[in-house]
Amino acid sequence: MSSASLLDALCNGSGARLALGSSVIAYLIVYNEASAPTLLFATLLATVYGAMAARCKSSLRSLQIPYVRATNKFDFGCLFMAMWLDALAGMCACAALARTLSACLDAMTGGLARILILGRNSPVNEPWPDVLGVAVVFLVTGMFMLGLEHSKAFSLIMTLGMFGLNAILSAVGWWRGDFLTWTQQYFQPNGINSFFLATALLTYAFPSDFPTQQRSGLLRFTGTITIGLVSTSLLLTAICLSTVVHYKTNEDYVAVPLFNILDESGFHKLVPASACMLLLTSSAAFLELFPGLYGIVVRFATSEWRILSKQISYESSDSGNPVLAVFIGGSLCAMLAFACPLQHLSYTLAASHMTSVFLRAFYLLYTPYRPKYIQPSSSDSSLSYSRLSTAPITKSSSSNMSSSSRLKRSLWNISLPKQGALKKPKSKTKNKQEVEKEWLLLGEPTSPCPQRETRDVESTILSDGEPPPSDFEYPDKFDKSDSDTSTDIDAIVDEYRQKIKVTTAGPMERSLRVPTISSWRVTMFAIIVMGLGIALSVAGLVLRWAPAALTGAIGVLVVAIMMGFIPKYTGSSVINVSPVLCSMCLLLGVVLFSACAVHSWPGVLFWLLAGLIMLIRCDRYCCNCFEHTTTYNEQLIPSVSAKATPAATAGSSTSIRMPRPPKGVVGLPQRVNGNR
Repeated sequence: MSSASLLDALCNGSGARLALGSSVIAYLIVYNEASAPTLLFATLLATVYGAMAARCKSSLRSLQIPYVRATNKFDFGCLFMAMWLDALAGMCACAALARTLSACLDAMTGGLARILILGRNSPVNEPWPDVLGVAVVFLVTGMFMLGLEHSKAFSLIMTLGMFGLNAILSAVGWWRGDFLTWTQQYFQPNGINSFFLATALLTYAFPSDFPTQQRSGLLRFTGTITIGLVSTSLLLTAICLSTVVHYKTNEDYVAVPLFNILDESGFHKLVPASACMLLLTSSAAFLELFPGLYGIVVRFATSEWRILSKQISYESSDSGNPVLAVFIGGSLCAMLAFACPLQHLSYTLAASHMTSVFLRAFYLLYTPYRPKYIQPSSSDSSLSYSRLSTAPITKSSSSNMSSSSRLKRSLWNISLPKQGALKKPKSKTKNKQEVEKEWLLLGEPTSPCPQRETRDVESTILSDGEPPPSDFEYPDKFDKSDSDTSTDIDAIVDEYRQKIKVTTAGPMERSLRVPTISSWRVTMFAIIVMGLGIALSVAGLVLRWAPAALTGAIGVLVVAIMMGFIPKYTGSSVINVSPVLCSMCLLLGVVLFSACAVHSWPGVLFWLLAGLIMLIRCDRYCCNCFEHTTTYNEQLIPSVSAKATPAATAGSSTSIRMPRPPKGVVGLPQRVNGNR
């Protein structure tokens, strides 16, 4: 595998997530939340959850959002809320990095920056309000508005900073470390709850989705190698921290535990160097995560989503960046960095990320089982084809019709006039062979039998007033090649009927099972039972009753396996993800969310309500984004001339009136696109 593909995967946000997890969140967990062995075991569970979450998001890459928006509002709302929560997670990640940057700047000045700006009454570990963090966010926002773009040089700086931090931590562990922590209780201080809390905080450190799948060689395993690299880095960090940090309760929440670890180990002189390394890592990670944040704002303003105003996605002619989107993202990050403590930021980051994964997994769970139309309950096929006689009807044969044909004619309620009074058929624009094929497939008589004049609705409305011909007309002369043409058509119908018999041979030989109303009801019942099992597992974990939690988890797994036998849509046009994977992703997401919901549920709930209000406003009261078919239909109005000419009759041309392009002054969108 080429190293360029792996480097591209890491530079696309995965490297910044790894830097945030290994340089900030891992230290916060070990020093404030749980012990180092808990972090080690939590990394293993977070790897499993991160792989399932990336699989769910990667499967939605080929989804056509405009089609989903036009066909099903619930599906579109589910996908929109998932991306809306991704924006909240990106804001929390950028705000956490900004507060870390401010702490590093304060440590590099020896605490003078905090004293000069806020005074001595501010907390030592984490100043509030964080003026330095807000200044950093505004500085980066202005740089992106002026044309700054993310490059691989930032990723190189971030990698060097992570290597420097790991080298300092490894040196401290080599000189002063011991394995005393492994002789105590592994899951401190609250047992299994601490384990799930550490796992929840680590989930954002893994890649959000897999790279585009390549079919050549080892490039197909780029996503797996990326997740393995992230897991290995976190495991090494946890092992080094387990030799240095021995868990103890702290009165105050420490924002940057690295400086306290160095002070307690006797390495006071390494504090400025470690602050410099952490400053490089956090700043490069911030520069890599921030474009993803305002990129989500731009996507909401595009024609694909149509949630925000289109003017937000306009790019400046000078800088080439969307100035309004950058300003919106920077303002939201500055608000969080100014007022929200780092503990609440880390909890909200984990909760919003897991909620977005939950919504995607829920969408992938029920979508393949939903029927597109009502399937008839009878197993017999309703298609019937028959080979009709192709012999031409003469005057003698028409006068001496058999009793069976008379009976068949009487069923149609057709009174046959005399042969001499019939007129010749008029010239038709439709090919005779195509008419015969349609009649054979629809069970109508062939060309020697009475011919039905097909009249189009459009031509009936816009006709020039001529009287319509009779329903059936008998021609006096027939082409000599009718029998040969009919024989060829009969051979095609026989071949097509043989293919049809393969799929409609009988109820015991079903080769294709599609969802029906009954199977959809069974699916909905299974999803409800799965939700009850998840609730039982969460209740068992909260009440510390292991049998209830284990029973609920096993029930969810059994129901997910049984859902594999329910009819669902398969094929390349349908997104198929294993129901076992989706159900386990739902179960782990709810369990991990319950572990970190103490400090995060108000922020997540407020953000969800804001997104729901925006979705309803966009749907009903503002721009009516979901209904565009009437506008398009009004623009496509067929028209013909009042009196059909012979040339028009022969060519059967139809003109379509389209809206005229604007004249005179060019509007704002055209002017912006012209200057680019």
